[in-house]
Formats: sequence, C-alpha cells, structure tokens
Amino acid sequence: MSKEAILDIKSTEEQAAKIIEEALENSKRMIANAEKQARQLLEETERSTGKELAIALDKMREKADGLIAKNLEEAEAEATELLAKAEVKKCVAVKKIVWEILENGSN
Repeated sequence: MSKEAILDIKSTEEQAAKIIEEALENSKRMIANAEKQARQLLEETERSTGKELAIALDKMREKADGLIAKNLEEAEAEATELLAKAEVKKCVAVKKIVWEILENGSN
C-alpha cells in the first residue's frame, strides 16, 4: 500500500472518529433535552392532575354534604312523626290506666 493510501485511510479514520464524537455529544444533548422535557411534562401533568382531583374531591364533598342534609331532614321528619304517634299512644295508655284505676277503685 502506498504512503498516500495509508494517509488517506488515517485521515478517514480521524474524520470518522470526529463524526462519532460529535454524534455522541449530540445524542447526549438530545437525551438531556428529552429528560428535561419529560420532567417538565411530568410536573405539569402532576399539577394538572392535582387540580383536577381537587375539583373532583370538592364536587364529591358537595354531593356528600347534600346527601347528609337530605338524610338528616328525612330522619328528623321520621322522628317527629314517631314522636307524634308515641304521644297519641301515651295519651291512650294514660286514659286506660286511669279508667282501670277508677274501675278497680270503685269495686
């Protein structure tokens, strides 16, 4: 092989080494950039999801509060109705007791 051919091969090898080095540097920069963008996207998604979850939680709380209020009203109405029925039965029971006393007392 001639000296000129050897020099051409050596020059080509040096150029290839530079190209590989530049490609490695570019790929490192691209990877770093992609990682940075991924971190930013993750942070943005977490913030957005956090806001969405907070809104959904507030809606659930409102719904739960409404259900609690409705159930409380229904329970109060039922308790009032039961109290009225008990009052009537109490009056009937008192009358029966009084009549029983009066009937037995006069015998």
